[in-house]
Amino acid sequence: MKVIIDRGLCDTNLAYCQRCSAAFIRHPQGYDRPCIREVIDDGNPLLTIEMFTDGRTLEIELTEEERELASVEGWEALADFDPALFRTGAAEKWREIGRLSASHS
Repeated sequence: MKVIIDRGLCDTNLAYCQRCSAAFIRHPQGYDRPCIREVIDDGNPLLTIEMFTDGRTLEIELTEEERELASVEGWEALADFDPALFRTGAAEKWREIGRLSASHS
C-alpha cells in the first residue's frame, strides 16, 4: 500500500502530527486525515509513505521494524531532516481547492 500525504493541508503542530501519523501508520485503512491525498493499493505488502512537507518530498518504504517504530514515534522518527514545528497556510490551500472546478482531472 502506498499513502500520499501533504502536510500543507493541515496546520497542526509537529507534536500533534507525530501522534496522528503514528495512529495512521498502525491502522492505515482505518483513519481518514485531512493531509491524506491518496491511498493506493499497489500490491506491495510493505507500507510506502510519500510525503510532501517543508518544501521536500519524502518517500519511505517501511520495513516491519520501521513501521513498528513509526507507529509509536510518528513519521518524523524516519525523516532525514528536522521538520518544521509549526505550520500555517492550510486554510488558504483548502479555499483554493474549493474554487477548483468539479470537472478537473
